[in-house]
Amino acid sequence: MGRAWLGVATSLVCISMVACAGGGEGDDPAAGGGSSSGGASSGGSGGVGNGGSWAGGAAGSAGAGGASSGGVAGTSGGGTGNAGNTGGSGGSGNTGNAGGSGGSGNTGNAGGSGGSGNTGNTGGSGGGATNPICLGAQAGAYCGNDMMKGADPNTLYQCPGANKAPTSSTPCPNGCVVEAAGTPDHCKSTPTTGGYKLPWKAGGSMTLTQDCDDPCCNDHVGAHKYAWDWGNGSAFTVVASRGGTVTHLKINSTSGCANSSCASQANFIVIDHGDGTQSTYLHLGGMTLQAGVTCGASVQQGQALAKAGTTGWSTGVHLHFQVSKVHTGAPTCECGSTGTGCGAGSVPWANFWSSTTFPTLPIQFAEWPAASNCADRAPMAMPASQN
Repeated sequence: MGRAWLGVATSLVCISMVACAGGGEGDDPAAGGGSSSGGASSGGSGGVGNGGSWAGGAAGSAGAGGASSGGVAGTSGGGTGNAGNTGGSGGSGNTGNAGGSGGSGNTGNAGGSGGSGNTGNTGGSGGGATNPICLGAQAGAYCGNDMMKGADPNTLYQCPGANKAPTSSTPCPNGCVVEAAGTPDHCKSTPTTGGYKLPWKAGGSMTLTQDCDDPCCNDHVGAHKYAWDWGNGSAFTVVASRGGTVTHLKINSTSGCANSSCASQANFIVIDHGDGTQSTYLHLGGMTLQAGVTCGASVQQGQALAKAGTTGWSTGVHLHFQVSKVHTGAPTCECGSTGTGCGAGSVPWANFWSSTTFPTLPIQFAEWPAASNCADRAPMAMPASQN
């Protein structure tokens, strides 16, 4: 079977999980506080004698102040000796007051002979933030208040194992959701406003290569029917059709072929829109993830995601796009924050792919409202994107 468009041959193949797709595919599958000065320390006076000729004790050496403006040096020690008797020993210098907050003050040196200048007290402890540490033995995504030490509860961390520093972190503007043990935590999604736009940048022409309910290969039918394939003969940049949170991501495969044996070589991005729906972008080019896109992070409508590719069960560069129900409670970010933690030939289909329980949904694009009218219209030139 074949279909040609824009001089690019498009073959259609099938997969038992979701059948085949046009365009050539098978789709199924610190800073511390400032310092303040410490108080002065001083040596005590020598005792007064009862006559005699001996001089009083030598002055005590100054006690050094603590670092970061700790205690001021102690003043001199002993006073004048009394007549006839040996002057008494100088009294101990007063202890310097504690330094203010900031870095730890160093200990002052002891006073010399005579009245000993006492040690200046240690300055206050600094206010710098501690580095987060992972406590969970199982590698994966953790909120800062879940099996973490010294971490921000509104940040999602990728942990490599117990007592190790996280490999990356993603701020969660809407809060971080702690899941049950064994299920990765994730940033909280909030419903995004607005509808869908075609998932490529304005100015690029595109052809619909397989439509909703395409009868060719038992693909894009049944629970999977609201799906569309687009291509233009190039590895065009795929952008977010609608904003949300990235919940599933794989981008490390660089291969594909025309039969079902390659189905799990597909790369993908799944975006949760926070209203019980998610959009899936399939067959993405290997290692083409765009800057700022990580699993667990939010993306905005129109944000560049990756390049179209032909990974998985696919025979031509194109994008497969669909919107379906979210698999509530399913693991997320299975391949890590950058989408490279899974094997190149592995896809966790059960966590995000459409099924009778989680079917694809009819949607309208701002530029193409008729998308929700399921029909076989391919090949068809698409309207200009407004994304």
